[in-house]
Parts: sequence; C-alpha cells; structure tokens
Amino acid sequence: MKLNRWGLIAGALLGLSACGPTEDGGGGVVGPSCLSDSDCASDGCCGNGVNAVAASQRPMCPNTCSSGGDPYTLIVRNGCGLVHCDTSFHCGVATTTGPGC
Repeated sequence: MKLNRWGLIAGALLGLSACGPTEDGGGGVVGPSCLSDSDCASDGCCGNGVNAVAASQRPMCPNTCSSGGDPYTLIVRNGCGLVHCDTSFHCGVATTTGPGC
C-alpha cells in the first residue's frame, strides 16, 4: 500500500489542530528554536508553567513536587497546554479546548 504524501500531511495537520493553536504565550507563534520536544521546557515547575521556553532557559525546580509529579513536566496552564517543538522549529504551547480550559 503506497501512502499519499498529501494524505500524510493532512493527517498531521489534523492531529495538531485537535490540540488547538500553538503559541509561545506572548500571543505569537514564534519562540525559541528547537529540533525536538526535549529542546523545550515549561517556564514553571511542577505543572505551574504558562509559556514555552528553551530548555536552557527553564527554571531551577525542586527535586520533587508536593503533588509527587515531575518537576520538569511539559504540561502547562493547569493541564490545558503542552510544551512541544512545533513544525516551524520553535518551542510553543499546544492548547486544548476542552472543559475547564
């Protein structure tokens, strides 16, 4: 079975659109340059972040969170966003449009 390149691109765009728009938190879509999600970080610790930053700019976090969660989680905005490296090679936040977000 031969895959259609446009079908793959459309599928990838559909998957990204399900998460809502990617933004850097400042209202734009430009953020730190990246090649993979590991190049990006949250601007807060223990899930309290709001924006995406370069991994070199992430804050110093405690070894553990009071909730027992990962101090360097990529989940931001009270669970309504996920830090990632987008298709334009910039760190951004994919926001959800679900209840409570």
